[in-house]
Amino acid sequence: MTLIMIAGVISLVMGVLLLFPKEVLRGLLGWLEKPVLMVDELVNSVRIPVGIVLVIIGGWVVSVAFSYPELWYLHVIGVVVVFFGLINLFLPQWASVFSKVADRLVFSTDEMVLGLNRTAGIILVICGLYILLITSVFGK
Repeated sequence: MTLIMIAGVISLVMGVLLLFPKEVLRGLLGWLEKPVLMVDELVNSVRIPVGIVLVIIGGWVVSVAFSYPELWYLHVIGVVVVFFGLINLFLPQWASVFSKVADRLVFSTDEMVLGLNRTAGIILVICGLYILLITSVFGK
């Protein structure tokens, strides 16, 4: 019940933040978009152990998937994990290319949020209040 209450509080806080004027949100978004950690540099220093771990985990997921044929998506997940493990081991420059492709934005989420900030804020505030009301009523 505590986790649901935390989700309600987060929804309420985010909803209230979205009710602020667009200029305030732009400043907040600009401050939040600063990189905290460059994962490429971190992974490059330990790429061989990461590759080995990914291959082992991917192989294990595929082997488990054969025991549960109804979970067909485990095969896909395992193959993808093995693929990226092998890329890390044998073709690290491709991992860098994949990272650069993934860094490109398909569409700007900032503009979408700023365009609907009042509507999204009201919806999140209502959801947060509803979650907190329900957890306080049924949590006793």
